[in-house]
Amino acid sequence: MSIISDRLPLINKLLYTSDMVGSQAVAQTRNLWLLFFLAPPASASVGPAVPPIDLGFFSLDSRVFIGLVLTAGRFIEAFDDPIIGWWSDRTRSRWGRRLPFILFATPFYAIFFALLWFTPVGGASLVNAVYIFVILELFFLSNTLSGGPYESLLPEIARSHRDRMSIVGWQFYFGILGAALGLTLTGVIQDAFGFKVMGLVIAGAGLAFRYLGLRGVWNHAPRETPAAQMSLREAFTATLSNKQFLYFVPTFVFFQLAVAMVIAWLPFFVSEIVQPENGGTATAILTVLALAAMALSVVLLWKLSNAKGKRWVYSACLLGSAIYLPFLYFAGFVPGIPPLIQGAVMAFLAGLPMAGVNLMPRAITADITDYDEILTGMRREGMFFATQNLFEKVGSSFSALLLSVVLLIGETADDPLGIRLVGPVAGVVAFLGFLLFRGYRLPSTVTRETVEAAGLSVTRRTIKS
Repeated sequence: MSIISDRLPLINKLLYTSDMVGSQAVAQTRNLWLLFFLAPPASASVGPAVPPIDLGFFSLDSRVFIGLVLTAGRFIEAFDDPIIGWWSDRTRSRWGRRLPFILFATPFYAIFFALLWFTPVGGASLVNAVYIFVILELFFLSNTLSGGPYESLLPEIARSHRDRMSIVGWQFYFGILGAALGLTLTGVIQDAFGFKVMGLVIAGAGLAFRYLGLRGVWNHAPRETPAAQMSLREAFTATLSNKQFLYFVPTFVFFQLAVAMVIAWLPFFVSEIVQPENGGTATAILTVLALAAMALSVVLLWKLSNAKGKRWVYSACLLGSAIYLPFLYFAGFVPGIPPLIQGAVMAFLAGLPMAGVNLMPRAITADITDYDEILTGMRREGMFFATQNLFEKVGSSFSALLLSVVLLIGETADDPLGIRLVGPVAGVVAFLGFLLFRGYRLPSTVTRETVEAAGLSVTRRTIKS
């Protein structure tokens, strides 16, 4: 039997949210280093792991080629999210709907991440491209099987606005620790021991912290929640019929795309503009400053969410990012100021508005699932988090490709135009997200009364397949 109280005890919140240390370390390590590992700058001491494509009538630079491989892998895998979310919503077991997925899929999530950094052929080879595509697909699949149900536990174990904001606040701080591991310590490990050791260390962290979080909610995850009785088609149709969800999801996609693009850009910026030698360590310094800014801003954002609501805070973070990111055009290029100092200021300021992309979306999606229960009479957290992940993955899958194309314009200290343009491109993407979010109207506490007061429908819907 599950032991469910009105409020999740603090120790269990801490254990559950500690998963963010491992999951963010895994995610940010992949975002930061994978493209650089497979297709380093021309000035690097090692060449790309994949060759350029030249068919006479058609040719691709090696980085654009691997960018396409990474984009295709992310794009194709994204479509398993709704299936897994729907599956977990419908699951019946003595452990409830979510726990079996987390328990059995997590080891594979760690194993396949580690294997990403063990390319089978030294030097540039099409074999490496095929290997990376297959391992990346298996990593994404096992990550979804473990992480999707884990994320879907949030609305089930935290039912009030304050409890949800408490959990996402702790997730944010643990996420900062994980990002520090993925964005800073990895640079030091990579400089000292290479990418293989780096991958093994981060994979171990992902495994350990996911199981630690699972222990924290094992006795608090609901076992008796009725399975959602919808076909896959009905479930997907009902999810996409929720207008508030449709206002939110594209903004999250654009925000993630902008952030992923800037993160993957950082090693190129550091190695060519800031500090060509020991670039991993310099990258670590800049990311520490960005994370410090995020940690400082989260308390303000949390208080603002209580005073003005999640919607206002998230919208402000989108607009702030859209305004600031274009100024990255000038980072490292202002005469008279050492490039490392310019990069440090740039990184710190970037962390302030970007805090919102890590703090708010989970709580907003939890509110949307409450609204969906009013409309459908079912708890379908898995489907909503999974559909959100589907569109986020499809959108962010283009970050590596978009970055590769922009860097073709110029990626060296002598020809830096592509490096300069990454910030403005990311700023435009974030501004599109801000514009689309303006239609979102859900209150921070979702009940039939508060939803009606916001002028939204509370009429029960009948979904036909």
